[in-house]
Amino acid sequence: MAGKLIAHLVAWYMPDKSPGGGGLENLTVDNAYLLEAQRLHAELERRARGQPLCVEVDIRPVKNKRTLDQNRLMWALLNRLALALSGDTPGGVTAEQCYLDLLAEFGAEVETWRVPVKALPALRNAYRVVQKVEQLDNGYCMVRIGLGSSSFDRQQMHDFIDRIFDRLAEAGVDDAETTEQYRDWRRADELY
Repeated sequence: MAGKLIAHLVAWYMPDKSPGGGGLENLTVDNAYLLEAQRLHAELERRARGQPLCVEVDIRPVKNKRTLDQNRLMWALLNRLALALSGDTPGGVTAEQCYLDLLAEFGAEVETWRVPVKALPALRNAYRVVQKVEQLDNGYCMVRIGLGSSSFDRQQMHDFIDRIFDRLAEAGVDDAETTEQYRDWRRADELY
């Protein structure tokens, strides 16, 4: 079992194709992490106290996480979709409801539970999205819960946003703002 994490670094490994090449000199710490690398070195020196110190090093590919811009666009589109599905009248379908529906359609885990109403704060701390569906008797309610899109990588988030644009088109949303968002989305897509 691994101990407490001392530092987290992102590095690039560039294979050396020459005969006998390809050592640790081909591992370069990402410039954004240089301060963290210096802190790591100082911490290892402090812990070692002049003696050899055994540490465990895990090497994993970096996950190409979704971006904040993708997340902002997703919620703007979900709010527009919820409004469209409510006949442009606030208070009907919620963005969270659209989000959970699309997540389930996308294959992400979304479940419906019967829980005590008192448990809602704890559920909201444990899950990204908790939607109260129905109030039941004896202090219980039905909720839909999901982990959300926070674990999506950029490509998964891209595909998810494409799906939201599809649902907006199906709902007949063709206002200038949404059309411009779609054009901007397509232009950005061409750059990558």
